[in-house]
Amino acid sequence: MATPYVTHIEDRVHSTQDFARTEFLTAKNGMPVLVIARHQDAGRGRGANPWWSSPNAMLASVALESPALDHVTLAPLVAGMAAHDAIVSQLGIAVTLKWPNDIMTGDIKVGGILAERDEACLVVGCGINLWWPDAPDGAGGLLEVDPVRSAATDLALAWASRLLAALDGLPASFARSAYIEVCDTIGRHITWQPAGEGRAIGVTVDGALVVETGAGHEVIRSGAVRHVRGAPVKPDQSSPT
Repeated sequence: MATPYVTHIEDRVHSTQDFARTEFLTAKNGMPVLVIARHQDAGRGRGANPWWSSPNAMLASVALESPALDHVTLAPLVAGMAAHDAIVSQLGIAVTLKWPNDIMTGDIKVGGILAERDEACLVVGCGINLWWPDAPDGAGGLLEVDPVRSAATDLALAWASRLLAALDGLPASFARSAYIEVCDTIGRHITWQPAGEGRAIGVTVDGALVVETGAGHEVIRSGAVRHVRGAPVKPDQSSPT
């Protein structure tokens, strides 16, 4: 059965993350809250990364009771899969995922995921650029023409329903093989901060990235990952856990 939730559709907010968190905590009934906004004034990126979005973007956040602590690391990955599946379903556009939180078309970033947890709740945000005629280098939109206004709302609703179903069923709902299939990081030579380098070969059951280095396998659980060059063949999906 679909997870029930409360939806707020706003023209402009300070931050969908903050708005969703405030509404969830104010209600005090445990029901998840989805906030969809046409504009936000103070969005934020992951870690120290700046936030930016296109003139027409899907901006949405879901606030809910936090899953068990050992399952929280899966939130960005299941949110990315929910975005991937919603884009394919709603727009018929093929996208890939960059571990752990970017949505890509080729080497162009078209969206991202931000998961924030504290002792009060979990808030998962998703921004997807639908149309961006003058995008900066490395960024872009999914569509070549400006879509109707309802497109962002429809996409947000499709994303939220998939996300909540996945979060409700963790860890069994994390389809690791499906994630690996659409994760463009797998099979690539990557670098990561502060001084790591190797080839990404898999994802663990708790969402960490497995990398093959000259010294053996290394498991990355956080940090900035950069793709260096492509690798056309996907590795064996039976990677270390």
